[in-house]
Amino acid sequence: MTDDRKVVRRFEPYADHLAFVISDVEATEGIFDGDTWDRADDTWRIAVERHCIVVGTARYDYVPVTLALLDTPPEVESLDAFDYVIEADILLPSGQMVVTGATELPNEVEPVPLPAGRYRVRVVYAQTDRRPARCDLEGVGDHLEYQLTMWPNDADLGVRVLKQGPSPWAY
Repeated sequence: MTDDRKVVRRFEPYADHLAFVISDVEATEGIFDGDTWDRADDTWRIAVERHCIVVGTARYDYVPVTLALLDTPPEVESLDAFDYVIEADILLPSGQMVVTGATELPNEVEPVPLPAGRYRVRVVYAQTDRRPARCDLEGVGDHLEYQLTMWPNDADLGVRVLKQGPSPWAY
């Protein structure tokens, strides 16, 4: 990572329904709903709406998530150490982003303040020895860390897989 990193946060959302959600805390449309996954490509492992990105997980459990907020796009780096890497765009008009479990409401967690606008989000799936304090050590599924890197972006670049991992990838 470059040294323009502004914010680094750690989260441990409960990935109920094998997912967690990145969203604008105040958005009432363009958010996760029952059809979000139906509109996503099966190879993406994420589902995208205008104001949210739903990240599919390998476990129905508490999962480790890290967030780095950059001023500019990250430098190109080797992706060899990661299982899967994908990018997508999200609009955050309120300047308040949350990371929640799939059935958790945005107002149930503390938001991350950031400048309002469009962001490019890189989601990295990486093997990890890190276990959330409340995770089920006997549960099914790979222990992955979900690394989010975000930077301001003017144009909608769509979803782009940077490294395709094995399929099927969970369970």
